[in-house]
Amino acid sequence: GAWRISQAHVLTRRASAIETLGATTVLCTDKTGTLTENRMTVVSIVNEDARWDQGEKTAISDKTKAILEIALLACPLVPTDSMDLAVHALAEAQIGPNPASFAKHTFIRAYGLRPDLFAVANIMSSVGEANGTAYAKGALEAIAELCQLSGERVLKIREQVDKLGLDGVRVLGVAKASVPNATQEQNLPETPRGLNFEYAGLIGFTDPIRANVPAAVAECRSAGIRVVMITGDYPATAHAIGLKAGLDATDVLTGDDIEALSDEDLALRVKSTSIFARIQPNQKLRIVQSLKANGDIVAMTGDGVNDAPAIKAAHIGIAMGGRGTDVAREASAIVLLDDDFGSIVKTIRLGRRIYDNLRKAIEY
Repeated sequence: GAWRISQAHVLTRRASAIETLGATTVLCTDKTGTLTENRMTVVSIVNEDARWDQGEKTAISDKTKAILEIALLACPLVPTDSMDLAVHALAEAQIGPNPASFAKHTFIRAYGLRPDLFAVANIMSSVGEANGTAYAKGALEAIAELCQLSGERVLKIREQVDKLGLDGVRVLGVAKASVPNATQEQNLPETPRGLNFEYAGLIGFTDPIRANVPAAVAECRSAGIRVVMITGDYPATAHAIGLKAGLDATDVLTGDDIEALSDEDLALRVKSTSIFARIQPNQKLRIVQSLKANGDIVAMTGDGVNDAPAIKAAHIGIAMGGRGTDVAREASAIVLLDDDFGSIVKTIRLGRRIYDNLRKAIEY
């Protein structure tokens, strides 16, 4: 049975998992790379008084080019993340060779993602100058906090994000700040919160949904399995992607909502919610535990180090073989070699067949 499943690009690390997988009632999946192809493209650049859209064949204006350049300089010089790769690709086409853009600046310091701040920033100085500039990109909430935007302005920007989100566009905010005496390390704050950022605009990305996903979700439903999407995306974007994938997209529960719920209330909410947005790793674990408390047999997919506790807690942990980390793979019972959601559904079907055959053999 494990050999047969391997023909569908699925590696079984624990043979007993095949039997449990056949009994799965809830399948928790992340969005990027599993339901979608993980091929990001920049489709929109927006701020309050300028806009560029990929679909309209208009040339990129100076204002939108400035937003793109801030986003580029907030990326690493050698990108690996799919969103960074998309920014690099558009900048190469619209601004010119990226190494030339970075060559005008001396890199000073990078601030990575933090659990309490979903944004990254790079501090650069123009060659030969002591003063520098910080370039940041991240979730709208984080960028609004860094820029200390008024509630009224945040509402206006959120309207733009919601409009983009309705088309399944994933949105990042970008901002920049002046950093006096940036070359002196002791002058730099511990986190980007110590800098006075100015809001620049929004960058919108699309990631096409895998062609086989709607059919695979429908097949799960007909087999009595509920599919639940857990993502770090903005709620409107998650809702739009969920609808395209064929999920029950009536209700979206966010990470902040989950924080406010007791374990008993969360166990009630997860019975009817199929889309979870802006979720942090510890909240993934709570969702899995709540589903288990309801008596469901839970399969959980993930790829990152921070997904490992939820993968381990689920009855069946499913790791990504293509872009997954070693930690996620070690915590899992099953590894998807092609990171494809359709492969999970094939494996459940094969798992049920193997289980039926075992039972028939024993009865015989």
